[in-house]
Amino acid sequence: MSEETNTTDSRPGLPPPISGFPTPQPFQQRPGQVTTGWQMLLGAAWTASFFAFAAVWKTSQDIGIGTWWLGARAQPQSPTIKIIPFVLAIVIGLAAIYNLRRVALISLTGSLGVALIAVFDISRSGGLAAIEFAIAASLATISVGAFTGTYRAATTISSTT
Repeated sequence: MSEETNTTDSRPGLPPPISGFPTPQPFQQRPGQVTTGWQMLLGAAWTASFFAFAAVWKTSQDIGIGTWWLGARAQPQSPTIKIIPFVLAIVIGLAAIYNLRRVALISLTGSLGVALIAVFDISRSGGLAAIEFAIAASLATISVGAFTGTYRAATTISSTT
């Protein structure tokens, strides 16, 4: 048995490229995307924030003090308002999973949105607001850390000699 060798490609055992079709290129990260580790960490953090808001909801029901986005038992908020923190967590979590460009900045902006949600709960329930601020602070910390793992455009150094 003789093995065929491919002289047009340095990868042995692969057929030659079909004319008219581009050869597949390895996946390249673009500037503004984060490394795989930070991508997973951001996705996990926003997933955890989803469950943290579910815990805030349950705690709010147990103690009988509604957050502004849940409303009082006698006058609950509309379902559209109730899901704001959850939609925020899902949308930014998906942005992290899909590694959109500038995902660290999107995540940091989202953590400021979570802090804004908490601001309106200070007068209603300081304890629940403190939990929401803790969620926002943890998301902001991870988002700032993700800036260290963000790909940047390569710079060229030109010599003037």
